[in-house]
Amino acid sequence: MCSAFASCAQSSDGDKTKDGDHAAVNGGESPGTTGGGAEEILIDYESDGLPDNTDFGGAKVIVLGPDSDIFKYEILTDELNSEPVNDSVFNRQKYVEDRLNVVLEETYIDTDSFNNEVAKQHASGDNNYQMFAGSTVWFAQCVFDGYLTDLYEVDYLDFSRPWWSGLFIKEAEVGGRLFLTTGSLALTTNRFIYVMFYNKRLTDDYSSSIPELGDIYNIVNDGKWTYDMMRSLAVGIYEDLNGNSEKDAEDLYGFNMYDFDAAWSGFDMRILGRDEDGWLTPDLNEDKVFDAYEKLRQLVFETEGSFVDDSLEKAEEMFAGGLLMFAEGEMKSAETPALRNMADEYGLIPFPKYDEAQKNYYSGAHDQYVSFSIPVTNPDPGTTGAVMEAMASFAYRDTVPKYLDIALKGKYMSDAYSRRMVDLITGGFRVDAGWIYNKFIGGLGSAFRDTIKENEKSFASTYTKYYRMAVVGTKEIRSKCISLWGESN
Repeated sequence: MCSAFASCAQSSDGDKTKDGDHAAVNGGESPGTTGGGAEEILIDYESDGLPDNTDFGGAKVIVLGPDSDIFKYEILTDELNSEPVNDSVFNRQKYVEDRLNVVLEETYIDTDSFNNEVAKQHASGDNNYQMFAGSTVWFAQCVFDGYLTDLYEVDYLDFSRPWWSGLFIKEAEVGGRLFLTTGSLALTTNRFIYVMFYNKRLTDDYSSSIPELGDIYNIVNDGKWTYDMMRSLAVGIYEDLNGNSEKDAEDLYGFNMYDFDAAWSGFDMRILGRDEDGWLTPDLNEDKVFDAYEKLRQLVFETEGSFVDDSLEKAEEMFAGGLLMFAEGEMKSAETPALRNMADEYGLIPFPKYDEAQKNYYSGAHDQYVSFSIPVTNPDPGTTGAVMEAMASFAYRDTVPKYLDIALKGKYMSDAYSRRMVDLITGGFRVDAGWIYNKFIGGLGSAFRDTIKENEKSFASTYTKYYRMAVVGTKEIRSKCISLWGESN
């Protein structure tokens, strides 16, 4: 089973090495249990490098995490309930507590207050929380305030292991230091991946006039699922079901898109890269960005069968109601009651490629997936590092496979081809520093979303504005890093 993650190498004593991004296989033997309670946990467990008989004397590790249903299963859960993912998270906690002799607790706080709580702890010097688990796009703003520990210097963390996302680590690193990490421990890195759904009844109904609609999976497998293909299939598919002579959310459409962020990764377009000294800098193929903008604008305003609404929930509702042939969504959309109770069968495919010359399908994730850090006020970061390592390795072997294979592939996906598509989608996962540090660069990645919906014929002025903000923002990042840690990177 392909994973959304890859690894970059670092020794467990904090000395970094960088030997490339190694593809990770997010499967193998699942540690699991025999189906009963937490006491049955002990498992055939691949070594994660933590010393045998590690004992932290009952130390308490309290995690500050986001309070929202969309972040369920990220850290802890209260009880067994026979749901495979929930029970894996419960068993993970008990396993780590017993293995390391620690006590794990979590305090939840709403995302809007999360950074303030991080800053409050730093200002007071308290040790209320030993670990942070925040929504990345917001939490990343704390990186340059001096609140967080350099994870490269934390004992027991081994970023050469496949349960850490080498792709994320490579992009998140600043000034030769790492303050945020993610990987198997965050199910949201899978749950928030952008995908496309399609309604099989509708593709069958229209296949007599558009034969390609009867062969969607082979189109994907042959590398022909591109923007142009998607538009050609959606053109002209529109029915005024409520008879009011207006295009609204009660009609039938060939295609829906709720935002345009997925196009950056789907079309293989970067936002930030690195200069010769390793500092972040804008890295855009302007010709491709401008062309992609125009393609998407035409899809929205010059394609009869398209419908755009900025609500993922509305897209899910319309798709589940049989009103959309193709619909943009996120992997977690398959978990919703709307799709779980959907009368029609549906399929799952990747976001389309820019063109057939693009070798692979690529998938980004909504930028609120969770990343992890350790506060500088934590007097014993090594204990937290061991907890993070043990939890992440367990998640890699048990929790993520249960989500992808048992929960998502088994319960929510209705056919074998869709289950294969899950592997194709997660295997093409992409990370860009432009999304991690989007708040520092003026929201360059959001430029499509903000501009296309206004049907602006020219993208030039908007692009120039956002690009200038990105230049200023990356310079500010460098200045803040040097102010905190000096010139070395």
